[in-house]
Amino acid sequence: MRITGINILHGFAMKLTFSDGFSAEIDLGPALAPDDPLRDPALFLQGKPNGLTVEWPGGIDFCPDVLRVWCEAGKVLSPQETAAYFETTFSGGLAA
Repeated sequence: MRITGINILHGFAMKLTFSDGFSAEIDLGPALAPDDPLRDPALFLQGKPNGLTVEWPGGIDFCPDVLRVWCEAGKVLSPQETAAYFETTFSGGLAA
């Protein structure tokens, strides 16, 4: 899954378009630690698609699969919720 388009909306919210045509808005604010460089609005506005995901100067990015899960959920999920999603989704096809 690749991100093919982004539109930064307001604050830390953006609309993402994925390679399969799915599009959704997500507020990344809850995913950013208080000292995260992306909390700088000037830096956040510099996010661009790089052919796979959204990337900011300095090589800052998010996994596109995680962004997709969050977009489908309509919010940033906790690390535990995100991990549980991937474990549940992929556990059936993985060898023990």
